[in-house]
Amino acid sequence: AYVLLHSRSAAEMRAIVDRMEAARRESFLDELPEETWKFFMEELAQAHAPKEAAPARVEQELPVVLVPLPSPPILEARGIEKYFVQPDSGRPIEVIAPLDLSLQSGAITALLGPSGCGKSSLLRILSGLVPPSAGQVLWHGTPIGESSPNVAIVFQSFALFPWLSVLENVEAPLVARGVSEPERQRRAIEALATVGLKGFETAYPKELSGGMKQRTGFARALAVEPEILFMDEPFSALDVLTAENLRGELLDLWLAKKIPTRAIFLVTHNIEEAVLLADRILVMGRNPARIRADFDVAMPQPRDRKSASFLLYVDYIYKVMTQPELELAPPAAAAAHALKPPYPMLPHARPGGVAGMLELLMDRGGEEDLYHVADELHIEADDLLPILEASVLLGFAKAREGDVEITPEGSAFVSADISTRKALFRKAALERVSLVQQMHTALATKADGSMPIEFFHDLLDEHFSEEQTRRQLETALDWGRWGEIFTYNPETQRLRLFGATETRTGSQSAPLHR
Repeated sequence: AYVLLHSRSAAEMRAIVDRMEAARRESFLDELPEETWKFFMEELAQAHAPKEAAPARVEQELPVVLVPLPSPPILEARGIEKYFVQPDSGRPIEVIAPLDLSLQSGAITALLGPSGCGKSSLLRILSGLVPPSAGQVLWHGTPIGESSPNVAIVFQSFALFPWLSVLENVEAPLVARGVSEPERQRRAIEALATVGLKGFETAYPKELSGGMKQRTGFARALAVEPEILFMDEPFSALDVLTAENLRGELLDLWLAKKIPTRAIFLVTHNIEEAVLLADRILVMGRNPARIRADFDVAMPQPRDRKSASFLLYVDYIYKVMTQPELELAPPAAAAAHALKPPYPMLPHARPGGVAGMLELLMDRGGEEDLYHVADELHIEADDLLPILEASVLLGFAKAREGDVEITPEGSAFVSADISTRKALFRKAALERVSLVQQMHTALATKADGSMPIEFFHDLLDEHFSEEQTRRQLETALDWGRWGEIFTYNPETQRLRLFGATETRTGSQSAPLHR
């Protein structure tokens, strides 16, 4: 509530707090960390401070001060969506649900979301690399296809030409734009000096470290002097220390206005990175991709990772990302035009991963902050989300505002021997996992308890892409075989109820082949 409330003006915050019921207001304020509470109360006091009385006489007329109107957005997306048509059936698979989005000058916008939710696809649409299936993207009010957007992209991979020197790599986009040789050399040398690579102009990519390669990528992007700098997980391929240094250097350049860029759009799966850098954060949901939360980060730069306000934003984002079914905002107006209602997606996690997560929770007293777990394991929290979703789906854990708590069912699972674990897993999967339920029910209706895997593939194929369909089936088969619900024979490509009469040689561990 604080995150959403604090993204409004001081006057609006004061009005909302004043309208709260006394008990609710007291509970809300009591839950805030002391540092955040003090800061919040100072803001409310300033909003409530009476205006100074006007003087009795004015000797001369004061000049009229015109308050500038908000500047129009640099880039605006109106009702954009993305879908792919199945080649065999002609049915559309919706990847990005209709959404509206605008990017203003002077702000770093971060886009967060689970892996595979469509973050990079949205970036490519906004940057003009890929057209939307519907809706339009406007660049300064003009359709992006009819204009020449001045943008640059820094990719996750270094994407350098190995046969070109550092200077030539930075000059490459300027050559494509027809910039004269003296001008492009000047701009490339200045960009390299800006990112700390002065003296490495003649080096080749093979002679550079990972951090230096990514600095070259930044210099190449800055050399074109983009209005909007798009970055697609630019620090994820680097080691922790190098990534941290590059984040700090980028932020220093931005705050000191040493780069001509007017706006930055950052795609990331690192929650701390988003809170550390961004002025505005968007959190995406999936299946199909949609914006679940959109808020400003009302903290001055530089930011302290250990401050109460910082952790408040981190916990809020964890809550959004770990509770995908939680409705945080009204659906978009264009949602009525959605192609199909969402079909429940099975988290891509193995039973062993679920067991490991539950054992970690038991060792920590049954409850822990997901952020702390990821930090102790030296992995990204995004990598833990599928395992957490699977644990919650099976009823073995509960997620609340970034905290994970083991349930009595989860405790019983951890304490059991392997055969009892399988029985508990089977019971949970059949009661709570719709895809496993459907597969078990369909097999049970057959006299021989057997059906071709193609049948279930076609059911999923109407709702997911081919890659998603394959991953859904692999996960369902993994869960079904481990829980002794059904088996799969890759030679006949048929599923069979566990225990049904047929030789199942090799069926327990064989991968899915189509």
